[in-house]
Amino acid sequence: MAPDKLRPGVEAAIKLWKSNTASTWEDGLNSYSDCKSILSETLSNAQSKISKESFLKTDSWLEKTLAKSLKSDGEMTLDQLIRLMVWKLQRGQFRATLMGLIKRNSDKTVRDVSSKALKQLFDESDVTGAMKTLTELSGVGPATASLILSIASPDKVPFMSDEAMDAVVGLPRKYTMPQFEKFRELVSKKAKKLGSDWTLVMVENALFATAVLARY
Repeated sequence: MAPDKLRPGVEAAIKLWKSNTASTWEDGLNSYSDCKSILSETLSNAQSKISKESFLKTDSWLEKTLAKSLKSDGEMTLDQLIRLMVWKLQRGQFRATLMGLIKRNSDKTVRDVSSKALKQLFDESDVTGAMKTLTELSGVGPATASLILSIASPDKVPFMSDEAMDAVVGLPRKYTMPQFEKFRELVSKKAKKLGSDWTLVMVENALFATAVLARY
């Protein structure tokens, strides 16, 4: 197996990661909207074919609707998980087998497992436990689990995007629980340095956007 290489544009994200200047980070975060527009215009054929809905519409649903639903309903449905996977595959690396694995889950299983995980997250503040519970679902590894929890609780959980992982933890890129714990700890420390307004998701968004804009 060939060794990992940094995702394109990550050098710029690494430079941002090494900075503790709030204004520099704010510039990175403010560029996230432009980043999403670029992504929507540069989807591969495979990424475009997985949904008739535009990336920007799915992204808006994720931020405005799914986030509220996870908190109010305390569970996730299979349809929501499928739609979330569309977003993940369009925002990042396209992995053809993931959607098929996700669709192997029944709606009841997704509801039951996600309900248990969200209770662990909200009632017990047990991020590690919630992560492990979600990975019981077919097609859900630590990266996808972190995405679900980051939407539910952006102040506690960062999404393990490749670009942010490369910038924060470095290579080799591992989608494992120990790697997640290390990533979360470092991102949490950075958010505290940047100020009380910063969430872990905001740190990831700034790093991701910086890498994507440097790529194009």
